[in-house]
Amino acid sequence: MGSNQLKTQLATMRDALFKQGFLDEQFIQLEELQDDANPNFVEEVVTLFFRDSVRLINSVEQALEKNPPEFDKLDKYMHQFKGSSSSIGAAKVKSETSLFREYCKQGNAEG
Repeated sequence: MGSNQLKTQLATMRDALFKQGFLDEQFIQLEELQDDANPNFVEEVVTLFFRDSVRLINSVEQALEKNPPEFDKLDKYMHQFKGSSSSIGAAKVKSETSLFREYCKQGNAEG
């Protein structure tokens, strides 16, 4: 597959992520910060997001194993997750973390 085909495929995938609501305008702002001096900026920021997400998800899993669940800790983790997802334009993750936080505030373990 040629370079132009890969670029076209990448652009198509990116557009689909926006149309499906996975990404929002914050991601575009990240892309605008990328330049010749820092050509891998978006990749580096997204990589850091995923690394941090793994840590947060592990912490959430541990807090959920407690009986009863540690809602204060869960809310704290979700607050962090919401902030980091918002900063990179991960709209769906931000939305889900908001819902999760509401369940924490209600003490709703089922949710």
